[in-house]
Amino acid sequence: MKIGFQIEHLDPARGGAETYVYRFAKTLLAAGHEVHLFAEEAAAAPQGAITHIVMRHGLTRAESDLRFARASGRAARRANLDVVVAVGRTLGANVLQPHGGTLFGSRRQNLRLIRSPLLRGAKRAFDWLSPRLRAQALIEGRQYAAFPPPEVVAISRMVQRDMQQFHRVPDERLHLVYNGVDLERFAPSVCEARRAEARRAWDLADGETCFLIVAHNFRLKGVRELVEAAALLDRKKPWRIVVVGKGKAWRCQARAEELGCRDGLVFAGPMGDVAAAYAASDVYVQPTWYDPCSLVVLEALACGRPVITTRFNGAAELMEDGREGLVLDTPAEIERLADAMSRLMDGNRRAAMGLAARATAERHSLDRNFREMMAVFERAVARKEALNG
Repeated sequence: MKIGFQIEHLDPARGGAETYVYRFAKTLLAAGHEVHLFAEEAAAAPQGAITHIVMRHGLTRAESDLRFARASGRAARRANLDVVVAVGRTLGANVLQPHGGTLFGSRRQNLRLIRSPLLRGAKRAFDWLSPRLRAQALIEGRQYAAFPPPEVVAISRMVQRDMQQFHRVPDERLHLVYNGVDLERFAPSVCEARRAEARRAWDLADGETCFLIVAHNFRLKGVRELVEAAALLDRKKPWRIVVVGKGKAWRCQARAEELGCRDGLVFAGPMGDVAAAYAASDVYVQPTWYDPCSLVVLEALACGRPVITTRFNGAAELMEDGREGLVLDTPAEIERLADAMSRLMDGNRRAAMGLAARATAERHSLDRNFREMMAVFERAVARKEALNG
């Protein structure tokens, strides 16, 4: 097949969607498919892929978004592909796989993290007046209403429900395909081999429980709530929280200073090799307000690390509360988050959950994701051929 992906930034260092496209493109190339990548910029592209740089510059961010959506659609049509996959908000695709979920689902969750009802109301009003959000809503609406209608991939049931609610996607075109994880790169044996060196890098003592979070958007992923939970933890027990990512740390650092728990947190910045962070950690914790299906949670599970997350994370659907880790209803319940962290300071409990975590990850391999996505692509090709007679 000739398969194309439309994505604004082709750079695995930026986040989960970019990482997914990069790895999936490599898998397709290895299987003998022709791969095209349509992006505004390509910091990294798999060898053998055909990269199309699509310009998007406009006078405003809203205009830039519209230009990129239209230009990537035109470029894909010129390439005459069998399958065009829209990972974000672009036009001209016959498969939609939005790794950011839906716009209205995302905005709903962003509003929830605003604690003041007054500010929440002001933000809701601003959203409706924002030219960029209106442009994004226009693009997304056209994606789902396109003719011929696209095959639609939801990466979690949470996203699936939003697609049905906001875009009325019929069951016959809606496919649930969870993200997959590299079970060789992220594995308990790999972590064990690197553990001593990785822990020394952060001066972690033997017996000190290391809680890890990997995030770029600190506010959305619950780093503020994690800091507030840290203030409630027993200081007589040895523990440390390591925050990996390029988010704005100063606000969280200031909050930690205010609460008196700054010495228990390490803001490590971004890491090129996040596998070392999993090796150093004992528990992965992500009290997120919105994650369609977090790749880092799947990676942590594959490493045999118990996970604390929330029901606002599509990856939590793969877990059972108390089996692979602990699942909270909301990040807003700080005391419950602190209690979950305290419970996982027990090494025996972590060991049992870690075994279950790995077993769950093994059911969600990259190979499984590839097979399920290829089945969707074949449906898209069949629909296209049927319409063309």
